[in-house]
Amino acid sequence: MRFPQLKIGQRFEYQSKTYTKTGPLTASKEGTGASSMIRRSAKVTLLDGSGSVECVKQSKQNYSREEVVNLCREFKLNLCKRLENIASQQGELQIEQVLSNIESIDID
Repeated sequence: MRFPQLKIGQRFEYQSKTYTKTGPLTASKEGTGASSMIRRSAKVTLLDGSGSVECVKQSKQNYSREEVVNLCREFKLNLCKRLENIASQQGELQIEQVLSNIESIDID
């Protein structure tokens, strides 16, 4: 199967590494959360069980203003908690860690 055939959120293997598709040309590497560009022509192996592309849940298409505001607040709180945990464990925080955490948060 080719990379564009995957839906966002599906796990797959590419070049002996496990990724989760995060965008039309991007994926996050499992374990590190590092974002990578994946070629459209790349051959990948789906890891989500049955091999069917239909196994990913459908995202809601329309949100009210209140829902969007609440989702943004939830996102901000989640991100702050993650970054505080990293900073307390390591005593410091690097920009790469911040960006990696932002990329790895599931928006749905």
